[in-house]
Amino acid sequence: MNDYPFKSILLATEHSNFDAGAERVAFGMAKRCGIPLRVVIPLLSNAVYEVEAPQLVLRAEQAAASNAEKLRASAKEFNVELDIQIRRGAEAHQEIVAEAVASQADLIVIRRRGNPGFLANLLVGEMVSKVIRDAPCAVLTVPRAAEFWQRQALAAVNDAPASSRVTELAAKISAACGIPLALVSVAAEQSAQTEASSCNAENLARAAAIYPQAQGRVLLGQPVEQILAAAKEMSADLIVIGRQRYHLIPFSLGDKSIMQQVAGAMAVTTLIVPA
Repeated sequence: MNDYPFKSILLATEHSNFDAGAERVAFGMAKRCGIPLRVVIPLLSNAVYEVEAPQLVLRAEQAAASNAEKLRASAKEFNVELDIQIRRGAEAHQEIVAEAVASQADLIVIRRRGNPGFLANLLVGEMVSKVIRDAPCAVLTVPRAAEFWQRQALAAVNDAPASSRVTELAAKISAACGIPLALVSVAAEQSAQTEASSCNAENLARAAAIYPQAQGRVLLGQPVEQILAAAKEMSADLIVIGRQRYHLIPFSLGDKSIMQQVAGAMAVTTLIVPA
């Protein structure tokens, strides 16, 4: 099966150094899919700012227009056509999500982190976390050094509602790209191994219907630790995981979800899938 699962891809970028990986991967996906790539460049603005600092507003708009032209030049190297939208608003994540809704995107491609500032300990950038939280579709977070995957896909599956969708997308991507796929389930305790094995077998059957080469693996231990260890062992360059509901408190660096820890702990592109 070689039908790629994404038909409408939205790249969210400010064309900074932190966005380089997301741009590279988005261009590669659009080329493989043979479809135009929609791009949104969020431009922070509000009514007070526009009245009180018109020169700064003009400078920001000129920079955004210049970045749009640079993106078009980069896309030509991939033979990819871009449809670029510059959206102005008080919150970058709101403009990105609004563009995803307007364009009926089924995937948002975005950097993992921007300039960390005093939030340097965040595993996933604040703006990106808000996009993940509010997006109507899957979100691909891409470290800046990442390339388009070509080695191994790892899908983390459990009994959550999103796991069937995680399995389906991971299998379709792996089939289209011809890379190995491992479905990993983790039992935190030995008493949970039977349930984890059953869950893994169910999802493996679902994946095998799409991509017969898919394999399953059940591990024992802490989920984040085991998923990351498996990804490192396999040299995975794509991780697929379900989106978890969480309360985003940007200035609190306390407990983080499994999703956030997996997406932020390794320099590996991570696809976050809603149920």
